[in-house]
Amino acid sequence: MSGLPVALWPAFAVVCGLLIVAGIGKLRAPQATRDAVRLTRVPVPAGTVRALGAAEVALGTFALIGPGVASCLLVAAVYGLFAGFVLVLLRSTSRPVGCGCFGDAESGAGWIHVVLNGAAFVVAILATASPPPHLDWLFGRSPVIGVSLAIGTAAATFAGYLAYTAFPGAWRSYGSAERA
Repeated sequence: MSGLPVALWPAFAVVCGLLIVAGIGKLRAPQATRDAVRLTRVPVPAGTVRALGAAEVALGTFALIGPGVASCLLVAAVYGLFAGFVLVLLRSTSRPVGCGCFGDAESGAGWIHVVLNGAAFVVAILATASPPPHLDWLFGRSPVIGVSLAIGTAAATFAGYLAYTAFPGAWRSYGSAERA
């Protein structure tokens, strides 16, 4: 297997990894997500948020292990919904609020979330058109390549997590220094 599907594997793995991490955050600490959803005037119980988190973990894991057209399409739909939710959240308040994307991790919803969710949506749509290889493809590489890809993908997933959680606050801090 070569071409676009193989080249897409790391990006799609990061998108799936972020879905798993976000789901774990909601399972562990559903209150931030409940608070964010409440700003859109939709009450949601903690159990529902935890169920959403479990679904994210399941979908991210399933799509990572064996990406196919259906799982890639579901991942795209989830990221499209996330982008839409953040847009609704941005319209509902004039001040930065937590989005609850990763549970209680501090992250103010902002345009960076819309852009990141949009980028993840595009990766998943591309994967729908030409699904990346299954996870066992990684184990079929030489150990040096397989381990390097696994470590690089894990690092990129962590960088993505930081882009969602740490970057918005850092950017706002940078901007506030300019105004002072």
